Formats: sequence, C-alpha cells, structure tokens
Amino acid sequence: MNGSVENSSVALATFSTREDLSAYNLLNSVIWVFNIEDHAFWWANRPALDFWECETQNDFLNIDLSDDSQVVRDRLHDIFEHGKKSGRVEENWTLYPSGKPKMVVITFTPVLLENGKRGAILEASPQLKEELDPRAKRILEAVRNTPLMISSYDLDGGLLAQNPTAAKIYGPSAEKMVTLDSRYQKREVIERILEVGTHQTRVFMDVEVPTSEGLRWHFVSADTGRDPISGGRVIIVTEEDITTRVHTEEELKNLNQTLELRVKERTKKLSAARKEAVAANEAKSNFLATMSHELRTPLNAIIGFSEMLENNIYGPITDRQEVTIGDIKRSGQNLLAQINDLLDASTIDTGRLNLFERNFPVRAITEYTRSMFQIQAAKKNQDLVIYDPPEELHLYADEHRMNQVMINLVGNAMKYTDEGGRIELDIQSCDRNGLTFTVTDTGVGISKAELKKVFQAFTQLDASSALATDKGVGLGLYISSQLMRIHGGKLDIKSKKGVGTTMIAILPPERVSHVAAKAV
Repeated sequence: MNGSVENSSVALATFSTREDLSAYNLLNSVIWVFNIEDHAFWWANRPALDFWECETQNDFLNIDLSDDSQVVRDRLHDIFEHGKKSGRVEENWTLYPSGKPKMVVITFTPVLLENGKRGAILEASPQLKEELDPRAKRILEAVRNTPLMISSYDLDGGLLAQNPTAAKIYGPSAEKMVTLDSRYQKREVIERILEVGTHQTRVFMDVEVPTSEGLRWHFVSADTGRDPISGGRVIIVTEEDITTRVHTEEELKNLNQTLELRVKERTKKLSAARKEAVAANEAKSNFLATMSHELRTPLNAIIGFSEMLENNIYGPITDRQEVTIGDIKRSGQNLLAQINDLLDASTIDTGRLNLFERNFPVRAITEYTRSMFQIQAAKKNQDLVIYDPPEELHLYADEHRMNQVMINLVGNAMKYTDEGGRIELDIQSCDRNGLTFTVTDTGVGISKAELKKVFQAFTQLDASSALATDKGVGLGLYISSQLMRIHGGKLDIKSKKGVGTTMIAILPPERVSHVAAKAV
C-alpha cells in the first residue's frame, strides 16, 4: 500500500442527516460515507451502490463487516486522526464487493456524523495497474494487514513506503520527511542498516526505538530488494515488537540475580546456624557426659552404703530403718539408671559409642530379659510370655547393648500395661529379612500424634497415663533406636490408642548365623 498526505488544514464538515449528502448523487464518482466509530457503512451514492453491487441503500447499510481485522479498524481510526491535521489521506486499498477483490485508490476525507461520531467520506477510483497477477494482489493484501512493521528505504536512508502497521506505530508524520536517522536516532543502528545496501548482507538486531506509544523494543531485520517503480536497489526493513519479551527477560534476569543473592545469604545463615547448633549440641553432650561421670561416683557410694546398712554390716537396724534404707537404695538405683541413659545419649550424639561385638546365642537375650522382669510381672499380675529361639541361632553383636534394647522395650511395655495385661517377646529369623525381636503388649497404646515423636530424645510416651509411675527422662526408645541403627538395623512401632503397642527391632541378615561361632 502506498500512501500520500495533502498538507491542507480544513475544518471538519458535519453531516447530521443523510439528506445533507444529496449533492453527491449528482457526481459520477464512487463515493460513500463510513461511520468509523461504529465501523459501519452510513451512506452511498448511486455509483457506489453499483460498485458494491447493491440495489438499495438498505442493502448497502446491511453489508456485514464483522470479518474486518483489527488492523483495518485501527488503520481507519489512524486515518481519521491524520486527516484532521492534513485534510485528506490517499491510500491504495483492496475491497471485496460480493466477496470479489477490487484494488482501488481511496481518498479519505474525515467528517463528523450524527451525534458527533467520527466518520469519513471515501472516494474510490480503480487502480491503473490491474495487470498484477492474483499472487501479487494477495501478497499486497497480506503486507497491508500484517502486524509486522514493513518499510522500504532508499540507499541514503530516506523512507519510500511503509505498511499501515508501521505508519500507526511511528505516527502520522509525512513519509517523505522520515529517514533512518529520524526513526532510529542511534548512529550504530543506522550505519548497520545502511551497510545492508552497500554490502547486500542481512542484519538482525534488537533495537529500542521511539514510537507513538513511547520507547519500545523491536526485533529489526534489514535486507536488500528492488524498487518496483525505479528498479533500483532499496533497503527493506521488517520490525516486530518484542517489548514484552525483553521486559520479561529483564525481570527474569533480575529475579535470578535476586534469588542467587537470597540463596547465598540463606546458605550463609544456615551454615552459621548449623555450626552454632553443632557447637551447642557438642557442648550439651560434653556437659551431660561430664555431669554423668561426676554424679555416678557419689550415687554408687550411696547405693553401696545403703546395701551395707541393709545387710547389717554396721550393726542391727529396726524395721522402720530397713524400709527407709530400701527407699534410699531404690531411689539411688533409679537415678543411676537415668544418669546412665544420659551418658549413653551423649555418647551416641557425639559418635563416640563403641560396640563390643562377638558371636553369642540369641537365647541369652531372652533368658536375661526373663530374669529381669518375671518377678516384676508377677507382682503386677501380668502375663509375661517370652518365646525362646532355637539354641543354634546365634547373633554377632554387642550383647550388652542388645540386652539394653530389650530391657527398654519390655520395660516400657510392662510400664504402660495395667494389671492382668499381657506382654510377649518373640524372636524370628529369616534369611532375607534378618532377625526380628517383636515386643507386643495390651497396654494403653499410642495416638497417631505421639507415634511421630516416640523416637525423639526426652520424649515421654503417654506421660499423662496413671500407669507410668516411673517416667524416667524419655531416653529409652531414643537410645534403643540409635543402638539398632548403629548395629545396621532399625526400630519400628505399631500402635493403636486403647488397644496396645507392638515394637519391632530388626537386625540385618549378615549378623545372624545358625552355627555357633567361637567367641572372640
């Protein structure tokens, strides 16, 4: 599409009724009026009705324009605004009466219609170059409607022609006044485009350009072509608005930089916090270990002297004194057991716990457990059932620590099971799954909320239960789970509130054998 602008300045005519246009019926020119604001035909003279192949004004006014593209609608608004300053605008258009294309030259004269709506008087005349083949016509129509900005420049940088999109984006300046310098305003950009005409190469670049919409980013490609009028070489510049993409990339870049800084700062803080936590945990473990050692010496003395008094080493004692001495002994033993747990926990936390491993019969564990709890179970009228494993079943482990695990598990089961309840210890061996110690009770059970934290240090199992008269410090299950882990195994739990609990200690297959090995 080629366009030119006449530089006259006239006041806009106003047509309130269609009768005001009756004088145009006397002309042989094809003239019609278009309501730009409503995008609809408003009036046509007889030659225009013939051009549009309509019998009556109503036929003309009822032509469906709903398929017109947004580019066409925007261009008509631009023409009106441009025409207000220059008087008239002349452009080449392709129209489609009854769906058949006709290439015409249209002169647009902006006017005001009823209710002050924007409109234009259009005078059309056929193009002289009807020799264009259908493909050329289609290409021209595509160039006119494309959202890409397409401009043609001479080799000195003067604008020769531009499509409607370029005219809209860069404003209504008269085309003959436009140059590469006025459009891009950056010397390095202009020189690269002009080099295209000299060296006949292609150029691609992202450029920030001033437009009627403010500064925008365009992807600019420049190539050489031929002027269909003069036959000389020209520079064809195609532009695509990439402002949204550029801004998005900048935002992502800034976001990534900000995120990297935040990650570095967060990592630094986490590292410092971790060091502080490690130091605090080490200090706690060292304190517990020191205090445990310091407290065990006087406690052993208290327990020892109470036993000597019980045995009348220092002479006879009364019945009342015997009861009191027994309370002192039991309290000391209970406190010593809790201190031993603290010492074990601190040793485990610092990674200094050593296992003294050897081969021993698994039945030794059941016999030791039975000897520890059978009297206590009888006092509570509890049914303690311990199934002995086969004599040939042996285990390579720290026997003392495995006994400690069983004491914790069975002791907890008895503590949280009321009188008349049942506690079972069963040991099963499987070549694939290793060795399992299963302790089952019919006690108070554990809620789902408590199950998530039973293996945490200093956690009490159902601390509100009236059955747990000797609650300890909450380290038994924590120490047991860690001892199983150090042996390469694990400790699992299944429980239901009000029904009972099952604790399962699992050791890997490589620690199990069925032939007694020589003790180390």
